Amino acid sequence: MMNWVSMDNIYNLSTNSKKQEIKKELDKEAFLELLVTQLKNQDPLEPLKDREFIAQMTQLSTLEQITNMSESVQKFVESSASLYRAQASSMVGKYAVVKSNVLELSNGTTSTQVFKLESPSHVILKIYDENGKLVRQEDLGNLSEGMQTFLWDGRSDDGVMLPDGKYTFNLYSVQPDGNLEEISAMDGGKVEAVQFRDNDVYVLVNGNLYPISSIIEISQEG
Repeated sequence: MMNWVSMDNIYNLSTNSKKQEIKKELDKEAFLELLVTQLKNQDPLEPLKDREFIAQMTQLSTLEQITNMSESVQKFVESSASLYRAQASSMVGKYAVVKSNVLELSNGTTSTQVFKLESPSHVILKIYDENGKLVRQEDLGNLSEGMQTFLWDGRSDDGVMLPDGKYTFNLYSVQPDGNLEEISAMDGGKVEAVQFRDNDVYVLVNGNLYPISSIIEISQEG
């Protein structure tokens, strides 16, 4: 029968000169120290049986393998993250086409927005302020297949000039059954910078930040 160390011995072990940080689970070093302490304090008349000792060593070996595997995975993740950041940074200076639904109203004017129709469509435009309130809805009419543009005059549905700031918009194609299908608008320009924020990657194009997932195309020149 295996004799385990007393509570006093465990307490002394946990408060040794190394002052190890308390952990929810035993790491490899703590497991080994407990095993050595157990061997020192075993009853000479009833030493550890071979089977019990082998079981203890098997546990230690398994713990070591798991620890090594965890360290390898962590190194792989860190290496992959570094490589991904390097690849993302290489986009600086290249021309990017991104999905965009941002309108920057400045001095009562905005830039021309571009979108592509896969087939002739009846298109509706909706514009929202920073609070998500619908401020303008416009029927762009029946448009032909291919690249299309629109330019917002900065006015609300009532014809009132709205204050400068950032607005968002959605474009919709009116389906035969009357439902609206969203159309992706695009922005294009040189990638001015790549920013990393909370594990997310953004590209700066025309002064606006876009998530890297919004990129449609990357090329050397516009």
